[in-house]
Amino acid sequence: MEMDVSNKSWIMKNPALHFGLLFFLIFGGQFVIRYIRDNDFYILHFIFGVLGLLAIIISLVIKPMDKKKTEEHL
Repeated sequence: MEMDVSNKSWIMKNPALHFGLLFFLIFGGQFVIRYIRDNDFYILHFIFGVLGLLAIIISLVIKPMDKKKTEEHL
């Protein structure tokens, strides 16, 4: 399970990874900054940050599994 990072568009070929990274970085970052700075727990930022993290994990697990299945059928 090796990723080819020499091609810069490998993130754009996987839309779930792209949106997962955006959600995780934007909402997760806001959640962490506000929680540390003001000790405020914004549930919406937390939920979207977790959803972004789940999208990243799922897209990284499902994509290689689909690739293995197509290689087995060939």
